Amino acid sequence: MFIIFLLIFLLFLALWLFFSFAVIYHLRRYSFPGWTAARFVVPLFFLLSFFFFCVAAYFLFTIPYAALTS
Repeated sequence: MFIIFLLIFLLFLALWLFFSFAVIYHLRRYSFPGWTAARFVVPLFFLLSFFFFCVAAYFLFTIPYAALTS
């Protein structure tokens, strides 16, 4: 059961990485030349994403898998 949840989690993470890099690329590529908020938004996005990834990984590893299979 853990392997199934881990594979789903890794698939979600891969899809999230693809779309987040696409958003970051387009934010940097198509933002206005004088707009300085992109330098603030990108690190904030990565910090919040890392925080939420850690929370999701914590909850993934605290699921009582033995109780789910019995």
